[in-house]
Amino acid sequence: MTPIRLLLAAAALSLAAPATAGPTVFASERGIGASAAHPHPGPDYTGRYYTTPGGCSYSRAQVPGYHPTWHLVLNGGGYGLTDAGRRCPVMLGDYRRM
Repeated sequence: MTPIRLLLAAAALSLAAPATAGPTVFASERGIGASAAHPHPGPDYTGRYYTTPGGCSYSRAQVPGYHPTWHLVLNGGGYGLTDAGRRCPVMLGDYRRM
């Protein structure tokens, strides 16, 4: 196949409509937020670290006057926590109000 034909074929494929059109998920929203397997610890929890029932460990961050956010601990095995997996959300909390 010549370079011109290859370029035209790539252009034609990029213009084709997707087979299924779903809701748009932005990269900044993927993998963020609590779920049934990884629930938010709640406002009464005051510990520095939190491990979800799904096995993901989070570290607390809070600015005075704002709600706490929970950030995923990637290499927690050396600190007595769990290591992060692909199933773990990056952050727990009300990230849309930050």
